[in-house]
Amino acid sequence: MKRVNELFDVKEDFKIISLHSDSRYVGKDSVFFCIEGLTTDGHRYADDAVFQGAKVIVHSKPLKRKYPGVLYIQVKDVLDELNRVANIFYDYPSYKMTVIGITGTSGKTVVALTIRDVLNHYLKMGYIGTNDAQYGSTVIQSSYTTPETIFLHRTLNEMVKSDVKGVTIEVSSHGLALKRVDSIDFDIAVFTNIHEEHLDFHGTMENLMRAKMKLFELVNEKGFVILNADEVRFNHFLAQNAKIKAHRLTYGIDHKADIMAKNVRVFIDHTEFDLFIKDEVYHVNVPLLGRFNVSNTLATLTVLMALEMPIEQIVSAIDYISPVDGRMELLETHTPFHVIVDFCQYVHAYGQVFRFAKSVIKPNSRIIAIIGVPSKKEINKRNRIAKIANKYCDQVILTQEDDRDDNMLDSCEAMQDLLKETVSVIVTDRRVAIYQAIEMACNEDLILILGKGHEQFMKSSVGNQPYPGDKYIALKAVEEIFGGGKEDEI
Repeated sequence: MKRVNELFDVKEDFKIISLHSDSRYVGKDSVFFCIEGLTTDGHRYADDAVFQGAKVIVHSKPLKRKYPGVLYIQVKDVLDELNRVANIFYDYPSYKMTVIGITGTSGKTVVALTIRDVLNHYLKMGYIGTNDAQYGSTVIQSSYTTPETIFLHRTLNEMVKSDVKGVTIEVSSHGLALKRVDSIDFDIAVFTNIHEEHLDFHGTMENLMRAKMKLFELVNEKGFVILNADEVRFNHFLAQNAKIKAHRLTYGIDHKADIMAKNVRVFIDHTEFDLFIKDEVYHVNVPLLGRFNVSNTLATLTVLMALEMPIEQIVSAIDYISPVDGRMELLETHTPFHVIVDFCQYVHAYGQVFRFAKSVIKPNSRIIAIIGVPSKKEINKRNRIAKIANKYCDQVILTQEDDRDDNMLDSCEAMQDLLKETVSVIVTDRRVAIYQAIEMACNEDLILILGKGHEQFMKSSVGNQPYPGDKYIALKAVEEIFGGGKEDEI
């Protein structure tokens, strides 16, 4: 709780219990911020907020009516004011802990969770990212990769109260563009990679890169910016446009960097490489799969360098790295074939996964891919995935990824028409599709279950619907088919 004159430059003096930007959750003695969002304008709900107990309305546009007993504060930019007030209301939580932000098209979750898991062996860590926030035994669901400002500050404040010393935050380009992290005090900012995704929101690659760049400009001169030396295009863009005050560290495989990997060898269950740190070389292996996860591993190790860990401790910390749930996760099935579950949300990720699969399977083995078909709004994505699948897959099972309004069978048939060079079948029920793939797999085949990863829900127009998860269904199918279970239990 705060007094209103602690939050705003006003003469009034009354208590404020909560902050809100969604009128549905407004309560007594609260502040409501009229945010102009992507689909709706918060100014339309100012009256609703008052009826539900808001004592302060922060707005940028004129309002049709004002009510007695309510304090109205008009500002130039409501998002800027929201960031300022949230920081004060929650007692500047990000200044009380080590905050590590990770941005990039892909790899954010793997890097954020890997850093969290490694550092947890030295201090109490938290995580905020895709679908939830985690610290200790607490898990808080959220709607976005990078939560909105109030949720973010409230959660960081709860972490501070729970004696959390550091936190990793996935910072999306949307979150940056929508000013969700403008008031966060980042100590370290990490960049993974950039691809032609989210252009429906950003419009151009330049706008996308400019959004990513913002994170590194938020870090002060005492902090560190960690860049992927192999991402030449983005590094050139930073050199031309960014005003970075922080120290810089780099990692890479193909380009000279502070931490490097050479002689990378990928296997079905681990990856090996020579690690170069300050003229020292160490041969290491990690249980993360694929060459792209070598970059993610290097990003994690570079964070440890920024935290001034000795080289020996950085190398030994590799033992704490473990697979991330639903991200290139090899399931322990004890079957003669292999099963990998991966989130695989972007087109370039399909290419990475398929190339990895091709590099590790035996000559006469098959790649069997279960692909959640993109919606009719993503026809270009559908076409590009089909092109890659034609090149690498032996068999494809087309199925649902989420419960959408468009006709699932029509979408599957449209994509199947594009699969001219591989055998394909449509099984619209995702559970049955997974079951069928496991039932048809032969010795040394590799099943790829793509599109959902760790998610235990199906998105729909009316909200998230319960779903056991790809991993659970796959393991259950293996148990029933190879362990004598009843098939109808799936």
